[in-house]
Amino acid sequence: MAATYDSLRALSRQTMKKLLDVQEWRKFLAFASRSFKLPFPAQVLAYAQRPDAAALMKSSDWEAVYGRPVKKGCHGVPVPEGRGKKLVYYYDIADTRETDESRPVPLWHVRPENQKGIGKALESYLGKLEDASGFAETLLAAARKTVACTLDDRLDDLAAHSPGSLLEELDSDNLLAAYRTMIENSVGYMLLSRCGLDPSPHFIDEDFYGLLDFNTPSTLTILGSAVTETAAMCLSVIAKAVRRMQAAPAEAERAPAVPKPALLQPVPEKRYTLQGGWELAVVGSDAESILYSFIDLPEQEPVPVSRKDFDQWLAAGFIQPAPAAIPA
Repeated sequence: MAATYDSLRALSRQTMKKLLDVQEWRKFLAFASRSFKLPFPAQVLAYAQRPDAAALMKSSDWEAVYGRPVKKGCHGVPVPEGRGKKLVYYYDIADTRETDESRPVPLWHVRPENQKGIGKALESYLGKLEDASGFAETLLAAARKTVACTLDDRLDDLAAHSPGSLLEELDSDNLLAAYRTMIENSVGYMLLSRCGLDPSPHFIDEDFYGLLDFNTPSTLTILGSAVTETAAMCLSVIAKAVRRMQAAPAEAERAPAVPKPALLQPVPEKRYTLQGGWELAVVGSDAESILYSFIDLPEQEPVPVSRKDFDQWLAAGFIQPAPAAIPA
């Protein structure tokens, strides 16, 4: 039976009730760490319908960005969009097919050799972290610091919606404490999960018992939105760092016929901006190849890529010429 706006609202309410169970909340956090670009209400419905999804996007985005059309017969995840009753459909990467025009999908997984670079990227973004003694400690410290920077954003909204929930019984100080604890623990759990670490040694069920106080749709939505949006700030930094660190070896394996950097002729440096803000510089070229380096990674060897692929990156908007520097 085709989904309707009313049936999806009912499914959302049913799923929100399930999320008040601590174990179900932890499963949801692991899912949300893989779909952190979706807003919380969409994540709830996606979790209810496709909890195993690896990467969800609209069909138009799959085709426009990655050249991957949706397979015939695949059913997407319907989600209401905006304030009206319009439905949009999200598809997992497994629902799409590769074509001659397909471009690599930047799914990322943290490898042990990436952990140090992730720590540096997080400290570059957040400043010095209070505890960076290990990778898990770095992620948890990043979660706490990010929460501290964003905690007040929804607090007034939460206080206004607390009547009717168990939060209503708390004074302002205890409301803040309950809210902060739940966000910190939930964001930390998401970061550990997405980075391939087992969160179990760092969290027990009691760490999430405060969830039970957010027992109305409005208070749980405020909490869930704060959690996923705060986690997304860190996960976006982590994703960029991992993709950047893994780009060179992946490109080298994919195109072994490209000449070694030493064979390419030096050219006047020309800079480009990647999606997400990173910069690269073209430092060499010949008739068939381009040699580029990352501005923020001067210690990394320049990376060769075919001119065809480089032109495809430009056409797809993955890279754009950087604005000219303004003379001092």
